[in-house]
Amino acid sequence: MPKEPAGTLALVGDLKQMKPERLVGTSMLGYGCTLTVGVGIPIPILSEEILQHTAVSDADIFAPVVDYSEAYPQRKPAILGEVSVADLKSGQIQIQEKHVPTASLSSYPKAVEIANTLKEWIRKGEFLLTEPSAPLPGIESGITFKPLRERSITE
Repeated sequence: MPKEPAGTLALVGDLKQMKPERLVGTSMLGYGCTLTVGVGIPIPILSEEILQHTAVSDADIFAPVVDYSEAYPQRKPAILGEVSVADLKSGQIQIQEKHVPTASLSSYPKAVEIANTLKEWIRKGEFLLTEPSAPLPGIESGITFKPLRERSITE
């Protein structure tokens, strides 16, 4: 599993054809308004190696716990530790001797519903692939990540 942030996947969709329950306006305390989108992405299992990389449990997937209040103005957030997705799903994690409540931004039942819809589309031949608009960054594509340049407060 990657230990650092990877790439960003861009998606294009027709809002008129989307189910309203998959595209919801959300308000997050301390953050503001945002958009919550339910997305299903098929991963073709073409080899045992791909299967091994996709067959991981929540205990195998780790994420950093970041204190963004320490990030500004330097834009360098403090990483307070690492926790697994299983830890996050438990409803509570321990950071620096403190118990911190957690809540999911996603819904497992809705994810299963979306996966079953996608599975049915594939089974019926209704899910069609298109050419990618751009290759994903990586050694094979010759495209590398370009980090954002950090600027001073005066810039």
